Amino acid sequence: MEALLQDVHRPLEIDQVKKGWHTIPQEYDYWVPQEDIEGSVPSDLNGTLLRNGPGLHEVYGKKLVHAIDGDGMIVALTFTGGRVHLKCKFVASKHRLEEQKERKFLYRGQMGTHPSSALKDTMVFLSSALTLQWPRHMYRNPSNTNVFYWGGKVISCYETGLPHCLDPHTLTTLGVDDLGGTLKLKTLAAHFRLDMEKNRLVCISVKPGVGKVDPSLGIYEFDPHWRVVQHQLHHIKGLNYAHDFLLLPDYYVFHMTPFVDTSFMSILSIYLGWSSPGQQMHHYPHLPSRFVVIPRHKGAKHQEIIQLDTDPFHIFHFSTSEQVDDVITFNAVCLGPKFNMNFESEIWLSNASVAPGLVCRFKLDLGKKVCTSYGAVDRASVEFPTTHPYRHGMEGTRYSYLMASDRKSCNLPYRDVVKFDSQSKNRQVWYSHGCLGEPVFVPRHGWQSRHIGEEDDGYVIVQLYIPEKHITEFAILDAQHVDKGPVTRIKLKHHIPYGFHGTFTPEVFMLTSPVKAKL
Repeated sequence: MEALLQDVHRPLEIDQVKKGWHTIPQEYDYWVPQEDIEGSVPSDLNGTLLRNGPGLHEVYGKKLVHAIDGDGMIVALTFTGGRVHLKCKFVASKHRLEEQKERKFLYRGQMGTHPSSALKDTMVFLSSALTLQWPRHMYRNPSNTNVFYWGGKVISCYETGLPHCLDPHTLTTLGVDDLGGTLKLKTLAAHFRLDMEKNRLVCISVKPGVGKVDPSLGIYEFDPHWRVVQHQLHHIKGLNYAHDFLLLPDYYVFHMTPFVDTSFMSILSIYLGWSSPGQQMHHYPHLPSRFVVIPRHKGAKHQEIIQLDTDPFHIFHFSTSEQVDDVITFNAVCLGPKFNMNFESEIWLSNASVAPGLVCRFKLDLGKKVCTSYGAVDRASVEFPTTHPYRHGMEGTRYSYLMASDRKSCNLPYRDVVKFDSQSKNRQVWYSHGCLGEPVFVPRHGWQSRHIGEEDDGYVIVQLYIPEKHITEFAILDAQHVDKGPVTRIKLKHHIPYGFHGTFTPEVFMLTSPVKAKL
C-alpha cells in the first residue's frame, strides 16, 4: 500500500505517457489468471464491459497525425462467477482489410493523416474543376469511438460513417450495418441513450450542411428487436455537428456548436488538402452557440423546436440531466473559445492545457424561453463524463463520474476519477497511480436498476495505463466510495491502447458459436 501511495504522487514522463497510444502488439482472447487479480471480483458483478478506441498509431510505417484516425479495437472484459475474461479484436473495416492486402496506408483520416501530399490533392482538385466536379475523397471509417450491445447485436460507431455489427461472442466483424435501412443519412453518432422506462434505444445521425443545403438530423428510437418505434428527421440551419445529446421524458436537447464551419472556403481548404475536417474545428466568432430543444412526442407541452442562445463554447459530452414540467436542468463538459483539436504532446485529443473541459450547469425554461448558465461548478479539468445509464432525464438524477485531472497546475494527463454530486456539489476523488480513461458506471441491479437501489449503487470500472511498465490495469471502484480506491485491480501483463468510450451490459457472451446477424 505504501508503494502504491508513492506511485500516486510521482510525476510522469511525457514520452512514457504517450506510449499508451502505441499499436496493440496482438489481439487477445484469454482468462485472466487469478494471481493477476488483486482483491476479489465482487460476486454481484456479472456482465461485459465493452470499450472502443484506436488500436494503432501507425499503418505500415505511416504515423498517424492524430489518434482519432486509428483503426478501432474492441475490448470485451467479461465478469462471470468471480472470474475475468479478456478479448481484444480490431474492427475489420473495409479500409483496414484493403490496407492489409496492399500493405500500405490508402485512406485519409478526418484528423489530417493523408496518403498523399497537399500538392497532389491540389492537382487532383484542379483537374476535377475542369469537369465541373468535386473530387471524391475516400475517408477512413475506423469505427473506433463507441461500442454497445442492444437486441442481440454489438454495434461499433464512428460518427461520420455507418456503424459495424460485431458478433457478441467472438467480436468478429459481420459488416457495416444500416440498422435495417433506417440510417438514410449513412451515419450514426457515437453516443446513444437508453430509455428503460419504455425499453428503447435512442440514436442519432447528423449530416452537415453545405452551401444552401441545411444540415440533417435523424433521431431514432428502437425496441429490443431493432424495430423503429419512432423516427424524426429535421433540417436545422447551423446544427452541423452533434457528438452527444440529452434524452428527457418529453424532449431531446442538442448543442449547436460555433466550432464547426461549413462555408465554401472551409470546404475548399479540405478538398485542396490544406486542412482536414478535424483541423478545421476551432472557434468561429460569427457562428451561434445555442441549445436546440426538440419535442420527443406529441404529448410534449411545447411542440415547436426551441433554440436558446448561450455562451460561446463547444460541448462534446453531456452529463446528468432532469426535466421537471417544462424546466430542464443539466450539466455538460464545456470547452472554451481557445479549444481546438490539436493532438497535444501526443497525449490527449485536444489542447486541454490551454482549454480544459469544465463541468458547467444550465437551466432551460421552455415556458419563458430562457437559458440560464451557472458557469463552472467544479474545479477539475475533465472529460468523458458518465452517469447511470438507465436514468437519463429522470428527476433527482445527480451523480456523474469524470475522467479528470484534479492536481494543481496539471491538466494532462488525466489521472483521477472525480465523482460529482450536482445537487450538493460534494465530490469524491480517486487519485490513481497511472493514466486513466473514461470511467464506466455499472449499476448493481442490471437492466432493472432504473427503479431499484440508490442511483450510485454499483461499481465504476476504469482502464488504467501504467507508463513505466507499459502495461494496463482495470480498476473496480465502489461507486459510493470512489475516494477509497479500487476494491479490485486486474493487472494485465501487456498494454491496451488508450480508449475513447465504453459501455457495460449485464449480458455474458462466452459461447464459441458465431451469431448470424441480419444486416
